Amino acid sequence: MQLPHKTKQFLSLAVKLLVVSLSFVVIYDAFQDLNWNLLQFISNNSHLSQLLFSGLFFSLLNWLLETLKWKTLIHDHKSIQFLGAFSETLRAHAVSIITPNKIGEFGAKASFYPKQMRKLVLKQTLTGQLYQLVATCFFGILGFGVLFPELSSSLKFSISTALVMVFILGVVFSLTKSSYKWFKKLKSYFISLSILSNTTNTKALLLSVLRYLTFSHQFYFLLYFFQPELGYLEVMPVLFVIYLVSSIVPTFLLLDVTLKTSLSLVLLDGIISSEIVLMVNLMMWIFNFGLPAFVGNLLILSPKQSSLQPKKAL
Repeated sequence: MQLPHKTKQFLSLAVKLLVVSLSFVVIYDAFQDLNWNLLQFISNNSHLSQLLFSGLFFSLLNWLLETLKWKTLIHDHKSIQFLGAFSETLRAHAVSIITPNKIGEFGAKASFYPKQMRKLVLKQTLTGQLYQLVATCFFGILGFGVLFPELSSSLKFSISTALVMVFILGVVFSLTKSSYKWFKKLKSYFISLSILSNTTNTKALLLSVLRYLTFSHQFYFLLYFFQPELGYLEVMPVLFVIYLVSSIVPTFLLLDVTLKTSLSLVLLDGIISSEIVLMVNLMMWIFNFGLPAFVGNLLILSPKQSSLQPKKAL
């Protein structure tokens, strides 16, 4: 049964208000849990203006790279203006903040496109997330490699066992032949991601790497502001490991900051004071999650504007 147009508009507005309300609740709860003494400590920092500028600069660069990646992934199928892609990226982020492991991003981005394109949009959204995970795993394994000699014997054994199992599963998956269509499609999809001669794949992977380097170095430079004697080669491998572990543990974006903070406190113990670790994790959440989600919510509530343009004939 076809719903009347006004009913569809009402339902669409109700869903938007529900999503925005939940997202604002998440942001509000995060601020309720803040230690205001830490904020006072930040505000008293002599380099506060440089600190804020650095945080905002890296955050903006982070989301601009994510926008370029989305524009690259969808460009072969639909032309889209940069501002339109930027709006879609922030709106999808605002929705994903209330869902585990950014699952909401899939539905949000699919809703921006016609029904006939939604399956493709879901696929390209997954592709973007997988390339970001590849970048995280690559640098995370590098970080583990640097820190490995300093780990306890039991932890070394656990990590080695996990890596061997992942490698074996990967080999088995690549060699397995199945008559099931879904398995063939899944295998074909993963193989297609590894074809870097494809310009879209190469650009998406490169942008994922650049985005990873952006937010990981943002973390380092914010730490550096409070403790200038920090050694780059001492801290970066630890940050790589923190991002790897937090990326493979299913969690909500709100709890993601809690997980990163607890990992930071453990792995950076003896290198940086716990107060600085807490402050920097708080600032990372505000710059990369809270503010973009706030802007995304405002865009969701703004009058709908088409960001799509028909692909020009060659």
